[in-house]
Amino acid sequence: MNEINPKITNINKISSVEPDIKQKKSSQQGDTSFNDILTNQINKSSNDTGFKENTSLGEIKASFAAQRLTLELNQTQFTQKLETSLDLLDTYAALLQDPDKTLKQAHGLLEQIIDQTKALDREAKENPDFSHDLKNILTQLLTTAQVEQIKFNRGDYL
Repeated sequence: MNEINPKITNINKISSVEPDIKQKKSSQQGDTSFNDILTNQINKSSNDTGFKENTSLGEIKASFAAQRLTLELNQTQFTQKLETSLDLLDTYAALLQDPDKTLKQAHGLLEQIIDQTKALDREAKENPDFSHDLKNILTQLLTTAQVEQIKFNRGDYL
């Protein structure tokens, strides 16, 4: 058998670490106890009504932001088309009041307004997330255009 060298016996010896029972006070906290700090944090979090941003799932967050951006772009384009149709309706009203313009010109413009409003109505039905107010404006525009078409066909402007 080999003899154990006394110098080697301390190589794998596990040193015992005695935990420091005394807590060190932070120079920033002063004499504040843990209970006070915990109470302050709970009060801060209960007073905070805003949602905190989740940073753990960046891919999902980015995907959601892209979907929201697409919806906002679609709604912006829809709003611009709706505004164009309203401008055409104003032009139609001015055309009817102008004695130098013919009813044939007014009829062509009215047909264009009706076609655009019907296309907008189809687009609004395909996108149920659009603003309720925009849909109400579209409904009023569509109703006005159809009433004008009935008046025109009936001969009210002769």
